[in-house]
Amino acid sequence: MKIRTVKRVRVYEEVLQQLKEAISRGELKPGDKLPSERELAAEFNVSRVTVRQALTVLETLGLIVRKVGGGTYSVHSRNDFEVAKLVEVLSAKRYTISEPLEVRRMIEPQMAKLAAMRATPDDIASMEDCLRRQQEKVDQQMLITQEDSEFHFAIAKATNNSIITKLVETLHEILWDTRQSSLSANNGGYISL
Repeated sequence: MKIRTVKRVRVYEEVLQQLKEAISRGELKPGDKLPSERELAAEFNVSRVTVRQALTVLETLGLIVRKVGGGTYSVHSRNDFEVAKLVEVLSAKRYTISEPLEVRRMIEPQMAKLAAMRATPDDIASMEDCLRRQQEKVDQQMLITQEDSEFHFAIAKATNNSIITKLVETLHEILWDTRQSSLSANNGGYISL
């Protein structure tokens, strides 16, 4: 008989799952105010600390926003929730340096095209600033990994498409993790770009 170990589920994960399902089903629409932490704790029969942990994860996923003294609000639609699920899945795995770079090379031409059509003067100034800082570091023979990430993220923001921005943000988090290991390899600084 093949037996799998039982995965323990933390209480906050159960609360998190139920709140995610409410967003997925469309019960919490963008702009809807969630019940207070105290009310949620009573409804779930858990501590406020547990509710706070679940809300922190939802906020990290970009599904809610918490305003001090103003409550907690759902900020994304059902479609955005699907993107958040994809982001969560992508973030959970380890990748080689070439995998996220291939994805970036696939999506960036179209992303740049959108950015060129939609960029504001502030967006353009942000991209120019990133390029200026990159050149300064190159002139000093320093790595430009941070500035490189900021430049690509600035292009994503200039598309004015929140899904693209979130995907690129996740892609760059993955790239950051893979870059850390590649920097110690031969030619690591070159490969990591």
